[in-house]
Amino acid sequence: MKFVLAFIFFVNLVHADRDGGPYLGIGYGVSQYKDGGLYDSIEEKNTKLRTMYGGAYINKHLCVELGYARIDGQKYKVVENNVSRSLNYTMYSISTLAHYAFYDDRWDFYLKFGAGKVKLDKEEGFTFVYGIGTSLRFNEMVSLKLAYEMYDFGYDEEVNGKHDGSSDYKMRIYYPYVAVEFQF
Repeated sequence: MKFVLAFIFFVNLVHADRDGGPYLGIGYGVSQYKDGGLYDSIEEKNTKLRTMYGGAYINKHLCVELGYARIDGQKYKVVENNVSRSLNYTMYSISTLAHYAFYDDRWDFYLKFGAGKVKLDKEEGFTFVYGIGTSLRFNEMVSLKLAYEMYDFGYDEEVNGKHDGSSDYKMRIYYPYVAVEFQF
């Protein structure tokens, strides 16, 4: 499966429309965590988030993107069974973005939908990714992006040493961020 996704991404990158083409971005923002009632308490629900992404425009209205986000979990301190610990999340995703541009492609709005993997320490699981954003293109290579994204995933609690495969807790990570994007 990973090979198929990598192959599709590579083919889209090679055949990218020069109206768009490949791009890389780096961003910084604040995330908010909703645990769905899993933990007894959360000391702080907001913390910093760093993100990197790269993709390719298929045409000026559609692109495919690979993403990476890392949450600095020092403030995500949770209490579970009277034990306090910090949560450090890492998220990987592949998404499709639908764009609509204004003012001679200088100002752009987009919707994002994708899937990926979320990791917490040694545990990992499937996540959906949703987003909305806008970008302002300064020239043909550099743009500034303002985005709001959400990772939606479940947690299957272990009962008697086994997982039953259901999502007992629905968790979400919301994050607005600002990014600088470089297009080639």
